[in-house]
Amino acid sequence: MITIILAYYENPTIFARQLEEWESYAPAVKREFCAIVVDDGSPTAPLKAPIREVGFPVTLFRIKQNIPWNIPGARNLGMKMAADGPCLLTDMDHVLLADDAERLVNKELCTEHYYCMARQWSDGRVLNPHGNSYVLEKSLYWKIGGTDEDFSGWWGAGEGVFRGNLKHAAQRIDLPDVFLTHFGRSTIADASTTEWGRRDSKYNYAKNPALAAKRAPYVPERPIRFEWERVG
Repeated sequence: MITIILAYYENPTIFARQLEEWESYAPAVKREFCAIVVDDGSPTAPLKAPIREVGFPVTLFRIKQNIPWNIPGARNLGMKMAADGPCLLTDMDHVLLADDAERLVNKELCTEHYYCMARQWSDGRVLNPHGNSYVLEKSLYWKIGGTDEDFSGWWGAGEGVFRGNLKHAAQRIDLPDVFLTHFGRSTIADASTTEWGRRDSKYNYAKNPALAAKRAPYVPERPIRFEWERVG
C-alpha cells in the first residue's frame, strides 16, 4: 500500500480537488492507497472532519502552532504516522490523477531506491519533474533523519538539503510515464500558500548564516518539535 503524504495550509479548495480525484480512482487502485494530510497550523481554514469519503483511508492531523514554512515538520509528522512501506511525498498543489495512480501501483518499487515522477500542468503542458516530490520507503526517509526542522520558519533550501541527503543514501529512479499534475494559483487560488514571504522577505533562509552553511550529507536531529493532534 502507498501512503500519500500532504501538508495543508489554508488550502480548502485544492484539498477538495485532491479528494475529488482520489474518489475517481478505480476500486482496485483504491485498495492500494491511503493518505495522511497534516494541517500546518491553518488559522482561518483548518482541516476538520468529516471530509468527503473517497474509498480509502484518509487520516488528518493538525500542528497546533502556526509556524511559518513548517513543511519539514508537517512532512516529519506525516511520515511518523505512516505505515511501513512506500510513501508518496508531494505538495498540495500536485495531484496524482487516476490514470497515473494506476500506473504507479503497477510499478515494482525497490525499497532501496527512491523514485521521481514526471510532471505536467493541469492543462497538459509538460513541466520539469518536481524537486520536492518523491516515492520512497518510510524506512529510507528515517534512515537519513527525515527533513531538517532547523529550516522550519524559513523559506528555501530545506528541500534541497533533504534531496542531497537522499542522493547520498539511495539511487534515484525516474518514472517518466507517471505524472503529477500541478495546479497553479491562476487555476485554483489557494493551490499554494501566499501567507508567508519567500525570497525577498525576512523568511529567506539565506539571511540565517547557520542555515546557509548547511551541506549534505548529514543526519538531522530532533524531528517533530511541536504539539500536534489527530483531527480526523
